[in-house]
Amino acid sequence: MASRVGAACLAALLLCADHARADVTTFAGRRITAIVFDVDGRIVTESRLTTLVAAHVGDALDMAAVRESLVHLFSLATFEDVQVVADRRGDAVALTFALRSLKPIDQFEFRGGQLDGVNEGRLRRLVIERFGAAPRASRVADMARLVEEDLKQVGFLSASASARVTSSASADHSTVVFELTPGVRARVGTLVLVGEAGVPEPMVWSQLGVAPGRIYEPDMLSRRLERFLEQRRARGFFSARMTITAEPVDQGRAVNLTANAAQGPHVRVAFDGDAIPANRQADLAPVVREGSADQDLLEDSTIRIRDYLRAQGYRDARATFTRTEADAELVVAFHVTRGPQYRISRVDISGNSGLTLAQVQEHLKVRAGQPFSVSAINADLGALEGLYRREGFGAVSVRHDAVLEEPLGDGTQVPVIVRVTIAEQARTLVNTIAIDGTLAVPEATLREGLGLQPGKPYFATQLAIDRDALQVHYANLGYQSATVTTAVTLSRDGLAADIRFNVSEGVRVFVGHVLIVGNTRTSTATIERELQFKTSDPLGLEAISESQRRLASLGLFRRARISELRHGSDAQRDLLVTVEEAPATTVGYGGGVEALQMLSDPNNTGAAANLEFAPRAFFEIGRRNLFGKNRSINLFTRVSLRPQQNSVRNFSEYRVIGTFREPHALGTGAEAYLTGTLQQERRSSFNFSRRAFNAEVARKLTRQVSASGSYQIQRTEVFFNSSVDPSQQLLIDRVFPQVRLSSFSMSGVRDTRNDLADPLTGLFVSANGQIAGRAIGSEVGLVKTFLSAQKFTPIPHSPRIVFASSVRLGMATGLPRQVQATDASGALVSTTGGAPMLVTVRDLPASERFFAGGDTTVRGFALDQLGAANTIAKDGFPIGGGGLMILNAELRIPVTGAFGAVGFVDAGNVFARPSEIDFGKLRSAVGVGLRYKSPIGPIRVDVGFKTRRYDVTPGNRESASSLHISLGQAF
Repeated sequence: MASRVGAACLAALLLCADHARADVTTFAGRRITAIVFDVDGRIVTESRLTTLVAAHVGDALDMAAVRESLVHLFSLATFEDVQVVADRRGDAVALTFALRSLKPIDQFEFRGGQLDGVNEGRLRRLVIERFGAAPRASRVADMARLVEEDLKQVGFLSASASARVTSSASADHSTVVFELTPGVRARVGTLVLVGEAGVPEPMVWSQLGVAPGRIYEPDMLSRRLERFLEQRRARGFFSARMTITAEPVDQGRAVNLTANAAQGPHVRVAFDGDAIPANRQADLAPVVREGSADQDLLEDSTIRIRDYLRAQGYRDARATFTRTEADAELVVAFHVTRGPQYRISRVDISGNSGLTLAQVQEHLKVRAGQPFSVSAINADLGALEGLYRREGFGAVSVRHDAVLEEPLGDGTQVPVIVRVTIAEQARTLVNTIAIDGTLAVPEATLREGLGLQPGKPYFATQLAIDRDALQVHYANLGYQSATVTTAVTLSRDGLAADIRFNVSEGVRVFVGHVLIVGNTRTSTATIERELQFKTSDPLGLEAISESQRRLASLGLFRRARISELRHGSDAQRDLLVTVEEAPATTVGYGGGVEALQMLSDPNNTGAAANLEFAPRAFFEIGRRNLFGKNRSINLFTRVSLRPQQNSVRNFSEYRVIGTFREPHALGTGAEAYLTGTLQQERRSSFNFSRRAFNAEVARKLTRQVSASGSYQIQRTEVFFNSSVDPSQQLLIDRVFPQVRLSSFSMSGVRDTRNDLADPLTGLFVSANGQIAGRAIGSEVGLVKTFLSAQKFTPIPHSPRIVFASSVRLGMATGLPRQVQATDASGALVSTTGGAPMLVTVRDLPASERFFAGGDTTVRGFALDQLGAANTIAKDGFPIGGGGLMILNAELRIPVTGAFGAVGFVDAGNVFARPSEIDFGKLRSAVGVGLRYKSPIGPIRVDVGFKTRRYDVTPGNRESASSLHISLGQAF
């Protein structure tokens, strides 16, 4: 690039038109009357180009300004060539910047005489993954090498490839043309196995996926070979080895393969001597997990065993190992000797005068009755020394002595008195703080950010933190070369410290020009909105890092990088923002089988839970960055085909959701969403079909807190199952089998979870309120509130074990409305005089009532099975209600690899009205579950057991348990 800039600068000094041969010095200092941009032969007036030119109309022509302008224009990486033409106009001069566009590469073409068997789509994806969707023309040779190597990996052993960039004058893009000479695709010839592989030879070649006559694919063969060896090692043959030699024959048309195998001995791990818990053996001696029995691993294992036992109080514990090989088996035996267990009988503390005994004990975890562990005590003493140093005792030392008492009983336990002795030494307080060299920043501003203050304890670590904080403060103000040093003067008695910070500010650097390159679909304004700096701002490090973070969070770019361009004065830098756009269209799809327990009554004996399986599939397509403004549109569809005995449509369930997202509603920081929904869903006592439109505005108030408001209008049609007794239906359901609901909602969320799919720590709290009324177009009125809180806490000393808890409270009530009464068949009821019989209803429509039971509520119950006496019909089918209370507690325990186990306790119930919510009427369930961390999220299998069972109908008792299989955690 430097040579191109130099050539352009030389062109800038040449004279054109009628004075082409005039001396260059005749132009210096002349007034500039015009600046013109000629892009590919067209005169353009782009404001972006104008801002990049350091020379201005009315200024005297300065060659340094011309050179700076050339650097800016080349930095855009959108021009292949830049030249400057000067034309004298009387005593003045006009400048023309002649620019030739660099047409971006966005197409790939593969050519060759014989391309049978060449997967062009695979090659195209490979190039894009490695070099991006719009690679630089300078990388074409690397692209050709990549393509050539990939062809050889799929059997074209003599393949060659070259590449060139082509473009036409009319096109606004370039194409990389790959010229391929793949040659003949090699096939497998003879197969020879040398040595012992541990399985019959035909099985070896079958697992490696090769056979005479098949296409030879080195890459695939290598992956299958690695899998084969992993399987052998998983069976205990840790020394299993196999190498494959490929010999091309027949001018590369065939490849003879020779596999050299060595199985090695089978390895078995044994423990003798004192017992080690079975569930700890694999972690302490990970021979099987590591697939190795080498000397280093075995020695490390004995150290782990010894440390584990000593942490349990076995101070004299020892562990050794032996390796014995016989009959093609290697036995690795660990010999464990625990010795007596030492337990703390008393902890004595002395020497503390600067801190109270309570303060010291708070930082000592060792207590009477605990196993005596030197490492645990030393860790406590280190924490105690850290506390003292933070309090100003810089020379403190803390030590312990262990006094052994008489062994108890049979001598297997030995009491230990732990005596902690503290030598505090002098406590040093900060006397004065001075800051020298502050010219640009007020000293008072710098003092505010210091952790050390006069009268506070002096702490050397805090001094280093304060020094770094001052330096970062200056760097964020543009003083990138600022340095801060410290000097500390202690009084003779060590009780006072005078601190001096010496600041060398250096030159303050400002942002010159902001150059944005690489965006073809994304508007420059969208990128600029995320940048935390602009021209003439101080060049702060925090502004750059935050800008990069915000660009990455847009989700529009594969990569986003901000780099500095140095030129001219040290006090000014240009910033080059380079982005590589991600594909605008995303597609997702998947399928599987769903297992769910549903209530049904095939024999007219009352509702009973039955396990149902149903195929399920989804398809999703989205388009982001609409119109270059980071707007997006997304269509999600899902279908689940269920058994038809209670269904009312050709298929049981479906959902179609279309969403439009506007990231900056009306130019604010709020996000707006427009969502349309078509849905049909099956419940235990009814099915419903819904059409809805929702308009929502959401705003993040902080990183953890967000709020939103929305308006929704929906029409829901309810179809009660034939098993449900019509007399058990609420009047509002008979009057409004189809109901239009128009409502406004408000919600607030605080979320500190470390992971949305599978959190280990954090808190999630949400509150939602909804109101619907006839005045805004709703056929029924209601007020609804739903509160939720979830907390995730790692167990102390076992951070991978998580205690998760959840509380959910729902309250809803219908607004009174007069309707004409109907009987169980739906016929209108009149008074004795023939007038319509009007009644006032306050109930909620079925689609708006709360239900409980299922995999996300109380897991001992089937879907919607849970309810109080007045929210469950006499035949056992749920009616639903206006009050809901759900309590959950889980202990999530990792087991091995991607598998984990869960123990849980759930409680909850559904009540007819919020005023009837009663903790004493909650029903509970306990259970266990299995978790598998798959690439798409945790796969969950839970079995819940009711703690108390009731009769659904006389002689028809509730099931004892319920099985749930789902994706994602229960909460």
